[in-house]
Amino acid sequence: MSAVITVLYPNAEDATFDMDYYLGRHMPMVQERFGAHGMTGWRVERITGTPAGEPAPFSVKATLEFGSAEGFAAALRAEGGPVVGDVPNFTTLKPQFLIGESVGHG
Repeated sequence: MSAVITVLYPNAEDATFDMDYYLGRHMPMVQERFGAHGMTGWRVERITGTPAGEPAPFSVKATLEFGSAEGFAAALRAEGGPVVGDVPNFTTLKPQFLIGESVGHG
């Protein structure tokens, strides 16, 4: 079963986030390093609010797609240091990671 890794960056007024660096350097590095371990794709979304018009609890969401949760675990073991070590180059935020299984889509 395929695995979906969600990476969430909190919405904080005093935070910095360099989206150009994230899209131009960080995510290509993630694809290069994690691709050898079964990462099949990624998507990044800038979160702009909630349906009620309130500020969202997160500002950026990245989704990493893997063939399996084991592939993600192997990628993290082998390449997690450099990937996570790059975070301070684009943000002052601490990312939160969620691991899920794809069970349907439309």
